[in-house]
Amino acid sequence: SSQLEKEVAGLREKIHHLDDMLKSQQRKVRQMIEQLQNSKSVIQAKDAAIQELKERVSYLEAENLEMHDRIEHLIEKQVSRGGSSARARSKSEYVSSKRLPGPKPLPLIRVVET
Repeated sequence: SSQLEKEVAGLREKIHHLDDMLKSQQRKVRQMIEQLQNSKSVIQAKDAAIQELKERVSYLEAENLEMHDRIEHLIEKQVSRGGSSARARSKSEYVSSKRLPGPKPLPLIRVVET
């Protein structure tokens, strides 16, 4: 009887130890799940920011092409009116400026003639 009681006490100790280990593992799993969810949220936010930047780049590229077309048109007009002196002045430098949010968009490209 006393040996069985010792076995029961030993088994209870093992059960208690295993229970503690199980609780510890469950805590770790919950923490990992929480970290995974946080990482997914961060990735989604970064994906949204990337998409917004891609859209802005596309918009700016379209604006840039339009401005290049306008510049070419103006240079052609100057060349047809002014002759060779206009060709010498046709070197242009493009300086981009930031687009600020608001009801009226600011020019995205300035032409500086040298």
